[in-house]
Amino acid sequence: MTNYLTAYQSFKTVQEMDIHVQKHIMEHNGELNETDRVAVTLLARYACKFPGAAHLKVESICKAIDKSEATVRRTLRKLEKLAIIKKVPTIRKVSKGYGANIIVILPFDDHSSLTARGEDAKLEIQRDEPIISQKETDIFLISKKELFHNTYSDDKVRSENYVDNFSEKKEPTFYQQFKSAIFATSGQDQQLVSRLYGVYRSLTYRSVQLFPQEQKFYENTGYQALTISLHAMKKKKVRNLPGYFVGVFEKICERALFEFYLEHEE
Repeated sequence: MTNYLTAYQSFKTVQEMDIHVQKHIMEHNGELNETDRVAVTLLARYACKFPGAAHLKVESICKAIDKSEATVRRTLRKLEKLAIIKKVPTIRKVSKGYGANIIVILPFDDHSSLTARGEDAKLEIQRDEPIISQKETDIFLISKKELFHNTYSDDKVRSENYVDNFSEKKEPTFYQQFKSAIFATSGQDQQLVSRLYGVYRSLTYRSVQLFPQEQKFYENTGYQALTISLHAMKKKKVRNLPGYFVGVFEKICERALFEFYLEHEE
């Protein structure tokens, strides 16, 4: 029975938790490595029944993300230091020794003056608007519905079909192309779509925010990295697809930068 986790629930809904998790990732993007991001994703996936609270052994996390116990413990300490999670010690009923920690995903604190959760939820998008350029508005609003709605969970996936309802647009959006590539290879696995698209957003959000004119470059790079990763998954055993995707994405960016310098050499 896991009803005891109700007392540690930090969010009212999975959607609210997903928004705060993504804000944590964006805020600490420069400090989080791929293992950190994958760990946060895993914790959020296990914290859906009681949004924000999960009871996981370190051993279980190690197996899920294919990392050593030392690495996982170091990652958890880092996430706790960044105020992304809080660990709550537990005592075993029978042996009376320490059991697995309850891990609580903490609400994102932007140091605003709002104190009530109700006010916080109503003004989520308004607080983000000042840092978004006009050219980014459309893609960011899409990500709010598609990415924030369910980046990490399976509950009520795409209940509003926000992107797919853009009937006025003749060409598919980048998200639709991204999703179609995954569906064509792995079947209609929305969880995989949400996970990989969340990784893509965490890799490119700040760059596109600062250089919106490079959005198309990052979309092309993201799609190319995705197709290479999916092809590799079919041809050989890829243990960590998001990690593989990140590696390919970074290699393509490095190659593009190298070619840029070659073209501009005197």
